[in-house]
Amino acid sequence: MTVPRHPDGPSGPRAVSDEPSFDLPLSPAASVELGAENIANAVRSGSDERVPLRKRYLAALFFGQFALYVAFVAPIAYSLAVRVGQIAPDTRDTALALAVGIPGVLVVICAPIVGVLSDQTRSRLGRRRPWLLGGAVVALIGSAVIGFTETVPLLIAGWSVAYLGYSVCGAMIATHLGDRLPEGQRGKVMGILGAINQIAPLFGVILGGVLSATGGGLFIGPGLLAFVGTLLFAIVMKDAAFTGPVVRAGSQKILSGFWFNPRRYPNIAWVWVSRALIFMALSFSGLYGIYLLQTRLGLGAAEVATIVSLSGVVSIAAGIGGAIGSGYLSDKLKTRKPFLIVSGVLIAAGLIGTGTTASLAQYVVAGVFTAFAIGVYGAVDQALMLDVLPQDEDENGRYLSILQLGTSVPQAVGPLLAGAVLALFGGGYSGVYFVGAAFAVLGALAIIPIAVGRRAELSTTSIQTP
Repeated sequence: MTVPRHPDGPSGPRAVSDEPSFDLPLSPAASVELGAENIANAVRSGSDERVPLRKRYLAALFFGQFALYVAFVAPIAYSLAVRVGQIAPDTRDTALALAVGIPGVLVVICAPIVGVLSDQTRSRLGRRRPWLLGGAVVALIGSAVIGFTETVPLLIAGWSVAYLGYSVCGAMIATHLGDRLPEGQRGKVMGILGAINQIAPLFGVILGGVLSATGGGLFIGPGLLAFVGTLLFAIVMKDAAFTGPVVRAGSQKILSGFWFNPRRYPNIAWVWVSRALIFMALSFSGLYGIYLLQTRLGLGAAEVATIVSLSGVVSIAAGIGGAIGSGYLSDKLKTRKPFLIVSGVLIAAGLIGTGTTASLAQYVVAGVFTAFAIGVYGAVDQALMLDVLPQDEDENGRYLSILQLGTSVPQAVGPLLAGAVLALFGGGYSGVYFVGAAFAVLGALAIIPIAVGRRAELSTTSIQTP
């Protein structure tokens, strides 16, 4: 398929960037992985001619990102499971799978379309700000619906609306960074964002534990925080109006956000497959964690919140250590594949440990082990994504968005599949973790076919991928 280039040039800001597109995680494990990607960028910075962002600007950015992750990842990690249990305790396993999976499918369809439309938005408010503000309003409305509803269908509808809004907000923040963030600031900014991506969900879980008895407050409180955070950033952000020629967003242009030729770019295809399998494993690992602790160890909702928060602190340290160490070593040794293969196998081992949990200590140790492996994978996978971008096409934003579908598609389908696996195993949570471990191993194996050394074609990758 021939894809028209975006007309942006000297007359307008660039439509694409070499920064990865933003993808909201559907589990705490996925949050660690995405945070590791940002932390890994802290050791890869350069310089360009863009004006550095001021401290006030960065403060608003960091607060907006923090608020967004509190409102989004904390419900996935804790609040959504608690709310589903309050509304439908007898059918909570199936209801939770639907509540997480259906919104994910919706965003997989809508996110690329929103990206294309934002590139061509002409407004006094800029290209990204209108979508950021709209997403914030939509997310707050969805959160309010969840807070006041007492039925599963309305809960799913409310979370679908909220999730879509949060996804739009996150995508606009990330795309704006691609437009404005100089290379000389990327190391510091992306490192801090990576830490925020991992710390904010813990704060959200603690807040959820405090609000667990309020029902609706589990979502309305974080939703208000996210609305305020995105509003403050929208006020501060310098989002230039698009002054380039207008190109109609036809069906071919929109569909290009979903597709590329895997035969022409096999390395991109294998990276996509590996990411999809690993994130499928992560979607399995994060879905039933709350119910596993309640059922296996007999814990209450408030106790689970405390355990998840405390173990999360240790997991963050492990994930950051894995991200920084592997990112540095992979650059120094000029190799990516061994780190990715080993980390995939280690993720599988951690999932098996969690699935066989017989004590609180085993659950915590397995979680920390998994977080370390995810940190390694996230950092090096981020580098590999940039390595395999085509050199002969100025469409990095498009290809990175397609690669991010390798995270959003399995996170959307994964919960639905996990619910089916749970039913197949007769309600035993261990089976879900075992199948997730199998996906992680397959994700590691998918790294092997990526062309290396002399087998790598210069038209396929930007650098050789050892």
